[in-house]
Amino acid sequence: MEFLSSIFTEGVILSALGGLAYPLLTLLERIQQPNAKKIDLKDVSFYVSILIYVFLASVVGYIYFHGKGNFEVNDRLLAFHVGITAPLLIRTLATALPKNSTPILPKK
Repeated sequence: MEFLSSIFTEGVILSALGGLAYPLLTLLERIQQPNAKKIDLKDVSFYVSILIYVFLASVVGYIYFHGKGNFEVNDRLLAFHVGITAPLLIRTLATALPKNSTPILPKK
């Protein structure tokens, strides 16, 4: 039990809530747009993507806030912000990697 409480600190939980907020905001925006492609709530992939967002946000929150004991208001806001931006940050990093991983040397 102590192991779980050392992982699920306040920063990780707030980051996970931020990771949950991102897909819910996307869902809210799509519901409000009359001509938008509707999301199938019976589709399992929708819920899996939410779990992935929450997991990624939790991991990034753990990296940021591991070992931080007491949280003030600014730290709580930062943890939530880290959670919202974590999936976007990881997606951007993944797409920014070059396709060709081996360098091409010029011919002499």
